[in-house]
Amino acid sequence: MKLDRDIVAVVETNVDDVTGEILSQTIERLFEEGAYDVSTYSYHGKKGRVGHTVRIVCSTDSIEKFVQILIEETGTLGVKVWECTRFIVPRKTISIPVSIENFHGNVNVKVAEFGGKILRVKPEISEVKQIAEKEKITVREALFRVSTSAQDFLQKSTQENKESVSQTKT
Repeated sequence: MKLDRDIVAVVETNVDDVTGEILSQTIERLFEEGAYDVSTYSYHGKKGRVGHTVRIVCSTDSIEKFVQILIEETGTLGVKVWECTRFIVPRKTISIPVSIENFHGNVNVKVAEFGGKILRVKPEISEVKQIAEKEKITVREALFRVSTSAQDFLQKSTQENKESVSQTKT
């Protein structure tokens, strides 16, 4: 059970005078600029003010860019940074055939495997949204149907591989 690993930076600041709209714009910009992950947490600060911690996970060579974005977008006066090891479950993206209503085509899904077992199957949400819009169904329904198709496809592929290996041995 080997995990991939790399070194990432965690960039973090606390703000107590920023609106939800500003935070939303900041998060959007951080992702557009290549952040691996962005999260916010509420806290109670000094003088009873409610604030938010903004935490970014990014590559170590992009630290200064993300510090600058936080300062520009939120007006923060201080940013903390540290580097850490990130363990990553191996994953791959595959294209699977899907039929939903009048849609017949392929959808990309991310497949995470750990310990020789499929841990998670996650369809590409932008593709699922397009199918939902085109077929006039909810994103939730489209996501369920694509996920089910992906599970069926992977199960069938796994079974075919096992049969192929079995036939080769005999």
